[in-house]
Amino acid sequence: MNDVPQRLSREHVLALKFAAHRQFARWVKSRPLAPRQQARRDALVHAVRILEDPAFADGCELRAVDGE
Repeated sequence: MNDVPQRLSREHVLALKFAAHRQFARWVKSRPLAPRQQARRDALVHAVRILEDPAFADGCELRAVDGE
């Protein structure tokens, strides 16, 4: 049985953004970041910027991408 949702609701998107901002606050307290942490932070910043696009305000559909 596959429990993975086929879409993220508006509440899911808001929860992801909230969790990301909590992680950013943790990283601020642990400066300087290790290179691996900095790479993760950069990726998370990029992901949050995507989620903040008005196109995702009401959620989004999830699809697998071949080759990734």
